[in-house]
Amino acid sequence: MTTGRDLSTAEAAQELGVSIKTIQQWMEKGLLTGFRTLGGHRRIHADAVLRLAEQRRQEHAATTGTQLKVLVIEDDADICRLYEIMSRSWRTPTMLHFAHDGMAGLIAIGELHPDFVVVDLNIPKVDGYQLIHTLSFQFDDQVPRYCVVTGLAPDEIARRGILPAQCPVLGKPIDFSTLEQLIARSRAARGGKGA
Repeated sequence: MTTGRDLSTAEAAQELGVSIKTIQQWMEKGLLTGFRTLGGHRRIHADAVLRLAEQRRQEHAATTGTQLKVLVIEDDADICRLYEIMSRSWRTPTMLHFAHDGMAGLIAIGELHPDFVVVDLNIPKVDGYQLIHTLSFQFDDQVPRYCVVTGLAPDEIARRGILPAQCPVLGKPIDFSTLEQLIARSRAARGGKGA
């Protein structure tokens, strides 16, 4: 979601996975705050959509009984904050954990037993390529339980090292919708179970 701006009913409906009519009803009930433009169109405050998305995600997690543990190994604090913000609108119930270097990431993998791991290739203390190969052996599943997020160009990635064939690679800026799909697909492949 683009934060810091107001959304149309269609955009809010897409973010929350409901119909436009439902968005209109939620506005009338006060579940979403917004206003009408001079032309009579509804606009919904983005932060209201984020709050409702987080509430729905928590309710879903309570009814399904579990949240997926997602470990993000990323040394940039601003990008970590962006993960937190964007994950609030995900329909897949997740609990994010962060490690800010490769060594802390390896320790967190052993302690948390995460359901999914996101790795930035440019991380201090342990090479991102080595970390991904470690994950490919540990999570020997048909559908990967990890992915790479990097600002490197494809030719630079290939020049620096070889990633496992099944490893998804997402560029920066991050497509958070695709990331959620990878996490959800990984969970579905294991029958909806956690680690």
